[in-house]
Amino acid sequence: MFRLRTLVICFLFGGLLTGCPNRPVETLSAAEGALADAELARKCAPDEFAAAERMYAKAQKLADEEKYDEAETAALAAKKLAVKAQQKALARKDDCEAPKVDPNNDVSEFVDNSGDKGLGDGDSGGMKTVYFDYNAHELTEQAQGTLAANAAWMKANPTARVVIEGHCDNRGSTEYNLALGEKRARVVRKYLSNWGIDSGRLSIVSYGEEQPLAGGEDEGAHARNRRAEFRVKR
Repeated sequence: MFRLRTLVICFLFGGLLTGCPNRPVETLSAAEGALADAELARKCAPDEFAAAERMYAKAQKLADEEKYDEAETAALAAKKLAVKAQQKALARKDDCEAPKVDPNNDVSEFVDNSGDKGLGDGDSGGMKTVYFDYNAHELTEQAQGTLAANAAWMKANPTARVVIEGHCDNRGSTEYNLALGEKRARVVRKYLSNWGIDSGRLSIVSYGEEQPLAGGEDEGAHARNRRAEFRVKR
């Protein structure tokens, strides 16, 4: 009721009052521009680019729902994800735009498979989430046990390909958490590879703090958000 009354007052006296919520047009425009500038990432870093697109869509939806503060936060995150995607794409550009090689030649050891497959949408399938200690990317004993079971599931489902998504709690800067999320995804990929899973079936992406599993600022919420999740495509 208070929010509705505030919106009515802002509508009637918007020209006279300050402090009324406004659609974050400039921030949304900046995020849209960052996505446009990251067009190379659509081809060379598709998972990272898709993450930025999803975050931008979320920002637009929140703005349409007049949740302007949340929309601005999501738009800022979308811009940062787009910049990160473009950086990844530039790092992979030579391999990404190189001519196709003879499929009879085994060049997998020279190729970075962290996202170039463009897996699209999927679900967790039989893969279980693993969790991390605060500010760490090392695997706990419990995480190692979960990953051993995940490796067994992948061996039993040899056509499944998986995107490993690294996540963090909201402590630390956005840039730091994006990097930490990537480290978590990479260590998971390495562990699964050590269990005999072909690295060509494993792709990674980091969402940093942008997609929390649990709300709140208590340690229980933080612990649930420090994780690596799996998106399966068969």
